Amino acid sequence: MPDPGQQVLLLSENGSRIEGFRAVSGPLTTETGEIIIRVAMEEEYRDSRREGRRAVSMAWPAELVEVSVPWYKWQRWFTR
Repeated sequence: MPDPGQQVLLLSENGSRIEGFRAVSGPLTTETGEIIIRVAMEEEYRDSRREGRRAVSMAWPAELVEVSVPWYKWQRWFTR
């Protein structure tokens, strides 16, 4: 599960990955019991932080959200 501010990949129903998003919330439960994560496009997330406002976001099913770990962090882990 991502923490707010972490880069995430969104999985579509056909299994493809959609890049360029940030988690705006941790896991939330809807009225119907579905667990979601609120996500925003990267540019919107940065703009909202700079402007001191909440990011315009959308709900995405938590099971279809993956934390994105940049390659340089993997590289650092493998070279230890």
